[in-house]
Amino acid sequence: MTQEWISEFRGVNEDEWKAQLLKELKGDESKLVVYNKIEEISYSTFHYPSEYGLNSRTSASLPVQRGFYKSHSQWRNGIQISTENEQEANKTALNALMAGCDFIHFISTKNTNWNAVLNEIGLEYIHTTFTIKDNTDFSELINVIGQDNLRFCSFNLTREVINFNEIKDLINVNQLPVIQIDGFSFNQCGANAIQELGFVTEKALGALIDLMNLGLTIDEAAACIHFRIGVGANYLIEIAKFRALKILCANLVKAYNPQHNCSLNCQITAEVGWVNKSLKDPHTNLLRQTTEAMSAILGGIDRLILHPYDYCSVNGSSDLAQRMALNISNLLQDESYLATVSDALGGSFAIEILTNELAEKGWNLFKKMDVINPESQNEEWKKLVKSKVLQRIEMSKSSELTLIGINKFLNPEKIDNKWAEAKSFLGMSFLRLETEV
Repeated sequence: MTQEWISEFRGVNEDEWKAQLLKELKGDESKLVVYNKIEEISYSTFHYPSEYGLNSRTSASLPVQRGFYKSHSQWRNGIQISTENEQEANKTALNALMAGCDFIHFISTKNTNWNAVLNEIGLEYIHTTFTIKDNTDFSELINVIGQDNLRFCSFNLTREVINFNEIKDLINVNQLPVIQIDGFSFNQCGANAIQELGFVTEKALGALIDLMNLGLTIDEAAACIHFRIGVGANYLIEIAKFRALKILCANLVKAYNPQHNCSLNCQITAEVGWVNKSLKDPHTNLLRQTTEAMSAILGGIDRLILHPYDYCSVNGSSDLAQRMALNISNLLQDESYLATVSDALGGSFAIEILTNELAEKGWNLFKKMDVINPESQNEEWKKLVKSKVLQRIEMSKSSELTLIGINKFLNPEKIDNKWAEAKSFLGMSFLRLETEV
């Protein structure tokens, strides 16, 4: 019936389509293609079916970039909390849960009283990620969580502070996601999408090899890894980036011949940070946070944290900024209908082409970096990112990159707040364009 309806309209071939576009553009052919300097990627401003071979797929055979959810794209909205003061951490967590949060990332920098932190928190109703100080802290936390609630948790454990030989039986039996691949910090240093994809792919391979060297199978090792990814400002490219990550993760696991198809899936926590945020024009941040959150959601992430725009300021995060950050994700969850279908943009020519191009370029960068001596890899990554940082700063200063409230249409109201000293990752400081401009 649908085909009969469509047949009533005359088909338009690609040349006719392009001719009409050029007519509207007054013959300016340069506007048919956009080149993004920072992302180092070109993309067409229009697409035609012949460019991309789409085939009809049922929900039972979705391509890997669309994820493994068949009928929805549900995600969890979260908050990050330090456990430096256990009572305050517990209070903050309970308030956030009452405000609609259903995902918490606790960060421990000492031997923590986990009973106090988790008091009255129903772990079975939410997802919780724990960044842990050492083996002792981890063992005490496991006792507090209890065996039944482990399946609702993930962990951020590193070789520097955890002896995996002591806990390999625990993580294997429970299939615990214990290694977090940190692309967010890399993103916050100024990396572009391709660099972030290449970086996390290289680190994920190292984690898989480490786990298999402990005696785990590829299926068991894949279940132990989850990703923490930053969200940039380019709406379409960021959507494609999350979808491309799923392809790259599947490529890694496929190379080791997994026994279970679900091992090709990956868990992704997306975080909206501060590279393009402004302390001087606070309300503009709400728009940036919203579009960046939408990019992550449409890319098919599992969990989302919108950091308050002033979290890294001298004054610290205000109650209003924290509430608004969580409210944005709650509104997107409850009122946007973004979660009601699986991969809402799947099949879009623009998104599919960008996804494939980012996956290919990210994979090529990963292969290039993987053959470098491990002792030199981080230095090579730093060189790549620093070149992007300089480019971002130069384009911001010249207003080639428009940042409302930072280098254009400045807020006339005086805001008494300053950025605190920036955190660092791999010897690189987090980038805040407002301080550079």
